[in-house]
Amino acid sequence: MNTSANEPGNGSASPTAQAMFEREHLPFPPVPAHLAASLQQQGPGWFATRPLSSTPYDFDHFLAEVEAQPGLPDYAVVGFDGHGINSWAVHFYLVGKGIALFIQLPWGGVYLEPEPARAEIAELFEWVETLQSRLRLAESAGKIPDGMRLQVAASRFGHAGWRWLDAASDAAATRWNSSAGMKAAMLQELDDVIGGRRVLTTAHPR
Repeated sequence: MNTSANEPGNGSASPTAQAMFEREHLPFPPVPAHLAASLQQQGPGWFATRPLSSTPYDFDHFLAEVEAQPGLPDYAVVGFDGHGINSWAVHFYLVGKGIALFIQLPWGGVYLEPEPARAEIAELFEWVETLQSRLRLAESAGKIPDGMRLQVAASRFGHAGWRWLDAASDAAATRWNSSAGMKAAMLQELDDVIGGRRVLTTAHPR
């Protein structure tokens, strides 16, 4: 990938970010509109809605941050980052009400087969749209307690799995669900929450 950082400015860099994905023949991640309007270019190939102390490739940093800071404000990160000749990935991180989503999939490495990788990325972004829709339904029905987020880790280089992250509980003690079949499992989980077959409860602050 050949990219160049924009000069700093006050306007949204969302059109530039979208153009970058278009050049790669990839769909743009489903960033909520209010966050997309705040995207700014912060690295040669990536954009974020707030200043970051780490580049997107440091996947574990972002997982640890949201676990250690339950009150972290909403933000999004999109773009491409990596190192060497094959350790490159597309990133989409989204933290907001009810969700803490971290996606890191191979893209840009010299040994990568682009078409299968492109198909996987497109499929996962489409699934995220469905997931967000289910979350909005659950939230509008009052089924997700305040301070609770569905944490999703989907990385080919690092951790993968999902769980409910409760601001009033110890994240380190909260079990992760397996990554095997997790896309279907999470949609079923939210269907059960919406339908009242699964009740989410939050721990009381100590």
